[in-house]
Amino acid sequence: GVMRVGQRTMKATETCRAAALLVLFTVAFGLEGEALFNTVEEMKAAEHAKYTKSHKKFRFFDGNSDDIIDREEFEAGLKKLGYKTAAHKLNHIMSELDINGDGRVEFVEFMRPTAKKYQEERELEKGADTDRAMEHFDRNLDGRVSHEELYAGLAHMQRMSGISRQQVEQFVREYADVDGDGFISYEELDTVDPELL
Repeated sequence: GVMRVGQRTMKATETCRAAALLVLFTVAFGLEGEALFNTVEEMKAAEHAKYTKSHKKFRFFDGNSDDIIDREEFEAGLKKLGYKTAAHKLNHIMSELDINGDGRVEFVEFMRPTAKKYQEERELEKGADTDRAMEHFDRNLDGRVSHEELYAGLAHMQRMSGISRQQVEQFVREYADVDGDGFISYEELDTVDPELL
């Protein structure tokens, strides 16, 4: 039994690593496909206020409740809201939202601007966390964290009091230190999942 649990923990760590890399790529390439779908699902699961609001808006435009907004429904919805929208402007908005180019807007596509903003806010929060972490660990203020500094910083934390120097060195060597220079740079620290610390 014990062995299996160990393997599962290893798997979880692998997943965290993959997720950290994914986050970097997602932000670089704007939100679409699976990344967009996952972000929308994450907002839904968190019952995020912006998700609820967007869902209501989508329902408002989706006149026949088929989970798709076509151009006519979009125009009708804008009219109901008191907007007189020129055809070229309507075409532009539709094409901005319609990622797969089928002339219709699905909920996930409708959510993209909101999901993108949500992701950016999350990234900013993460950046603030990284700044705080860098301040906490980088004792000699050289802009990078050695494994001694990481060990010293972690040993102060209540739930980490039992951690060994070897475990910290291994974490740096095998995971956090991407370029292999023996130190964790700001960028490397930024990709570390805070849950792993």
